[in-house]
Amino acid sequence: MKRLLLFFFVSFILVNVSRADYNSPGTSKSWNLDSLVANSAGAVTYASGSYFFNSNILISNSDTLKIFNNAVVKFFTATTLNIHGVLLIRPQDSVLFTAMDTSLKYVGIRFDTSNASIIKKLTMEYANSIRLYGSNILIDSCVFRNNTYWTSSLASGTVYLFGSNPVISNCKFTGSYRSAINSGANIPSSPTIINNIFWGNNISNYNTPQINMGAAAPQPVIIRGNTFLRASTNSGAIAFLPVGTISSLIIENNIIKYNRFGIALLAGGINAYINNNIIDSNNIQGSPSLGGSGLNFAGNWPTSSVIVTRNKIRWNLWGITIQNSSKPNLGSLISADTTDVGLNVIYGNGNSGHFYDVYNNTHDSIKAQNNFWGTTNTDSIKSHIIDKFDVDSLGVVDFLPIAGPTAITYNPVVVDSYEFLDVYPNPFNPEVNIKFRIKNDGVTRIRIYDLLGREVFTVANEFLKAGEYEKNWISKGLPSSVYIIRLETSTSNYAKRVAIVK
Repeated sequence: MKRLLLFFFVSFILVNVSRADYNSPGTSKSWNLDSLVANSAGAVTYASGSYFFNSNILISNSDTLKIFNNAVVKFFTATTLNIHGVLLIRPQDSVLFTAMDTSLKYVGIRFDTSNASIIKKLTMEYANSIRLYGSNILIDSCVFRNNTYWTSSLASGTVYLFGSNPVISNCKFTGSYRSAINSGANIPSSPTIINNIFWGNNISNYNTPQINMGAAAPQPVIIRGNTFLRASTNSGAIAFLPVGTISSLIIENNIIKYNRFGIALLAGGINAYINNNIIDSNNIQGSPSLGGSGLNFAGNWPTSSVIVTRNKIRWNLWGITIQNSSKPNLGSLISADTTDVGLNVIYGNGNSGHFYDVYNNTHDSIKAQNNFWGTTNTDSIKSHIIDKFDVDSLGVVDFLPIAGPTAITYNPVVVDSYEFLDVYPNPFNPEVNIKFRIKNDGVTRIRIYDLLGREVFTVANEFLKAGEYEKNWISKGLPSSVYIIRLETSTSNYAKRVAIVK
């Protein structure tokens, strides 16, 4: 009997040693998956074409983990890859992060004060989230699917932001347990979210949108060129409920269809520009008492300024709903702000046999001039607007003059496939090539900024003819970090993040 007990004791020790957490030594070393296998004492192993993260892995402050080859990485249940240094994922085709047991899942990736990390062409599935704490990273051309591991102690979004300002571009989010991207209500984060697809998220059917954000940092929050489709019946597309302020929010050129609601700004202290979005058929829950607005504005708004222009808002249960003391600008021809020009197309929004293109449930008047309402008949337009003429305690919606259909120069939401900005290699040290194409003759500027928005170098400031060019930049004297390369022409403004890794 003693021998049998000893055998079980030894076996238990061996299993725990193989699953011990591993921290890289913090010696400014670059690691790859194979060197982790060789040095992690069983925490990372390789078999049958896959790498196995058998325990929690931490890449220490001065270290870098590079995954530049195609790979499959499988995580043990409830484990995390922690990045205190730098993570660079840039394969030829793809890297897959998945669970050893897809029924039990793993936690995901956590970044702590990691500003030079870049994730490209990663498919991440059967996890909880990527969590960013004080980390301004680049996430590009990735797929996030079926990330449904969630408890109350974990992040509720597939990408969770805590005091972080990442760029999230050209990705696809589907099958998230709750939101695809979210942040704390009172922890300022300013992501740039461009050219992504959000589809079928919030499988828990909780009352949450696909992007669910709180307060913002001083730099702008940008949500541009994305597509939001068919989340669960309790999910909207985009919502902001900050405890704090949002000094600059830009939501433009998005397609927002078949959600519970479109865009909701639910607190004061928000300065927003909502431009050239298609907000269409957000009616999937079907209950007008619970949602269905194309645009919903609520909260205490004495310090807010929101301009709504050039959007197409149609076939939602409610077009634009305005509550509490909110006062968006839907178009004012006397405004000193030249962006406040209306030119929205608003029609066909309704429920229960009635049309509700605008519902002004406030005591203030609302400017909604120079928009097209699907008709030029003012009586018909008035009948689709709820304001003082319907309920004496409400404010007036000033919708005159109207714009005729020929006055609307509506811009389809498309990505310009001719103009581009590309950089390679990325990351780099010390030299990077900047390739770009411009559509029109004119002055072209290429400037480099750090993450605080300070200009650190000018690559070009000259008159160029339309065409394709390549410039070279040598980053003399700059420390390892992420920098923004911005291309500015008379008609365009493009930006890319690059990392200097020494």
